[in-house]
Amino acid sequence: MKWVEAIVSELYPSFGGLPTFCEDDDALLDIPEVREALRKAGMTIDEWDGSPESLAALKCLQPDERPLLIVTDPTRKHIVTACLENYQWTPIAISDIMPRFNNEIVKSVPTLHWDTLLQLHTTLRYPLNLPDTALLVARAVYGVDTLAIEYGNGWLRLLGCLACGDDTLPMPVAREVAQAVTWPTGFSASAAGEAMQSAAAARALLLDAVANDAQAVDEAAPFVNAIVSVLRESRQTQTDVHVASLDLLALWAEQCSRPQDVLQFGLSYAAAAVHGDISHEVKLEVNALFYQWLKHNYALMLSAPNPETLRLPRLLDRLDAEYQNDKLLLLVIDSLSLRAWEVTRQRWQISGIIGTANTRAAFAVLPTITSLSRRAIFEGRSPSQFLDGNHSVRLERQLWKARYPRGHYHTATEVLGIQDSFARSRNRICVVDVTWDKRGHSIDPRLDSIESAAGVWADNTKLQEIVKMGLEHGYRVIITADHGQVECRGTGRPNVGTLTNERCRRVMIFDNEEVCMSYANESAQPFRPSNLSKDMWPLFAMGTCSFDLEGAESVSHGGLTIDEVLVPVAEVLK
Repeated sequence: MKWVEAIVSELYPSFGGLPTFCEDDDALLDIPEVREALRKAGMTIDEWDGSPESLAALKCLQPDERPLLIVTDPTRKHIVTACLENYQWTPIAISDIMPRFNNEIVKSVPTLHWDTLLQLHTTLRYPLNLPDTALLVARAVYGVDTLAIEYGNGWLRLLGCLACGDDTLPMPVAREVAQAVTWPTGFSASAAGEAMQSAAAARALLLDAVANDAQAVDEAAPFVNAIVSVLRESRQTQTDVHVASLDLLALWAEQCSRPQDVLQFGLSYAAAAVHGDISHEVKLEVNALFYQWLKHNYALMLSAPNPETLRLPRLLDRLDAEYQNDKLLLLVIDSLSLRAWEVTRQRWQISGIIGTANTRAAFAVLPTITSLSRRAIFEGRSPSQFLDGNHSVRLERQLWKARYPRGHYHTATEVLGIQDSFARSRNRICVVDVTWDKRGHSIDPRLDSIESAAGVWADNTKLQEIVKMGLEHGYRVIITADHGQVECRGTGRPNVGTLTNERCRRVMIFDNEEVCMSYANESAQPFRPSNLSKDMWPLFAMGTCSFDLEGAESVSHGGLTIDEVLVPVAEVLK
C-alpha cells in the first residue's frame, strides 16, 4: 500500500540507535496497517508519557534499535531536548501525505481506498475545499456522479447499487452529494443522504420507488428489478409458534427477578433463538418484560456487590480476581451477541479450534453503543465517571497500558504485534475485533439472519488463529463483547437529537430532558439510566423498531433488548 509506505518513509530514521518522537494529530499511528508496516521495518511503537524518567532507557540504544514514541502532549518537547542529545522529532498528518485534499473527507474514507485517493491526489494541481473533495471522491472512488444521478433515472441505478453492496458512502461525502443533486419530486436530499450511507436505507427507498412508480423501475438497469423482486418475495414473515417460545415466557415469569437469574435466562434465550425456537411475537413479549425489568432494576444492578452479576465496567476487576497471575488473553469482539457467540462456539468446536467453552452472560452499559459500552470495559467505570476525552482506539490502548504496564493492546489485524506479545509472554494481552460488527450492519434480515452470517464469519475470521496461538502459549483465553445486536425495522426519526456516528440506529441522544420526552410514542420511549452524565437523555427505539428511514430493514444496536444488553463472557479451552 503506497499510502502506508509514504508514512513509513516519513518516520523511519536514516540510521538505528535513534529514538523518533511523533506528533500524530490524525491518529495515523492507530491504523493497524501502519503499525504493522512500522513493526516490519524494525521499529517498536509505544507512547511517551511525557515524563523525564521514561527517557532514561533511550539514552543508550543499540544500532539496531529504532523506537517510535507517540507524543500526546507536544508542549513537553523541551523535556526531550533537555534529556536526550540525539533524537528525531517528526510530526505526521494526512496533510503530509495528501495536502490537496480536505482532511475531514480523507479521514472518513475507509483506508482500503487510500491508495486510490493517493493516486487521485497526484493529478491535482491545486488544493480542494471540503465540498469539492467530497464530490471528487464520490465520483472517482465510489462511482457516484451527480450528473449521472440526475439524468436517465440514474438515481434508481444508484439505489440499486447501494442496496446490494456493502461499500456505502462516508457520511460527509454522502452529505455533499445529496446537497449537490436535484432529486425527483417527493425524494428529499436528507433521505438520499441516508440511503447513500446505508444499504438498508437504500433498499427501503428502492421499495418505495417501486410501489409509487413501477414504470420508472422498468426503465432503469435490469439488476434493479432483480433486487426489487428478491426483496418483495422476502417480505413474508414466519408466524410459527414453537413450544420452546411458551417455555421461555414461563421461565421468565418463574425465575427472572434477580440479576443473576436474568443473566442465566439470557443464555437460555440465545440457545433457543439459535435453534429457531422463538417466534417473533414471543421475542417482542419477552423483551417488553426485559425492558420493564431494566427500568426498575438497572441502577440497583450496577451497584449490587453480588459477584454472580457480571457487568462490563467491573469485568477486568473480576477477571483479575479469578485468574490472578495466570497469563490472560482477552478478545473483545464488537457487537457479538449471545446468539452470535453461540453459533461461533459451535462452529469452532466442530472445526477443532477449541475443545469446549465455559460461557457466562454479562450486562453491557446502556445505551449499548461502542463509545460507552466498550469504553466502560477499559475505563472500569460507568459513563458518568469517564475521564475527559473522546473514545478512540488510542484511548483504549492507553487505558490498557495504564492498568497493565506489562500488558499489550492490539487490533485483530496486527498480526506481528500479537505474535510479539506472545513471544514476550506479556501477562495481559487484549485484542479488539470489529469485523463482526461491520458484517452485522450489512445484514438484510429478510434475506439473511444473524445466525447464518455469524456462521460464515466464524469460519473465516482471523481470530481463529489468535485463539489457537493463545492456547498454545499457555494463556487463559476469554472472549467477550461490548454489546450485542438485533434485527430492526425503520420507523423514521425526529429532526432533532443526535444519532451516534457508530452506525447504530436504536437510540437517539438528547441534551435536554423536555425535548427528549416530547418525542415519546409507542415506538420510542425515553429512559435515562443512572450511569449517564447529566447532559445525556436517551430516546430508545422499542421492540424491533429503529430510528432509520421508514421500512429500512437492518441489524443494529443501541437499545434495550436482551440481544443488545446481555453479552458473553466465555473462556475457551483446548
